Amino acid sequence: MLDLPSHLVERLERTLEAHGMNDPTPALIAHLTLMHHGESTDGTRWEALGLSAVRCAELALASRSLHGLHGVLQILHAAHLTRLHAGPEQQLGDHLEDALFHAGRQLAETAADALHGRH
Repeated sequence: MLDLPSHLVERLERTLEAHGMNDPTPALIAHLTLMHHGESTDGTRWEALGLSAVRCAELALASRSLHGLHGVLQILHAAHLTRLHAGPEQQLGDHLEDALFHAGRQLAETAADALHGRH
C-alpha cells in the first residue's frame, strides 16, 4: 500500500468511505508502515545513535528472527512434553515437529547472518 500512487490511495479511500468505512484503522496503517521500514520485535522502528539505517534494519531482522525462534522452541518444548505425558491423539505429529525444527534452524541462521551483516 505504501508504494501505491497517491491518486489510487485517494480513490481507495473514497470507495471505502462510500461503503461505510470512513476511518481506516490507523494502528493497522502505522504497523504496516513500520514493517516496511524494518521494525524490531516490539513493533517499533529500530533506531540507535551512530548506526546506519542498514545496520538498524539488520538488528531489527535479528530481533524478529530471535523472537520467532523463541516461539518455535516453546512449541517444540510443549510438543516434547506432550509426547512424554499424553497419548498420540494429543501429539503435534512428526511432520509438524519436523517443519518447526526446519523453521527454527532457518530463524537462527537468519539472526546470525543479520548480526554479522550478511543477508
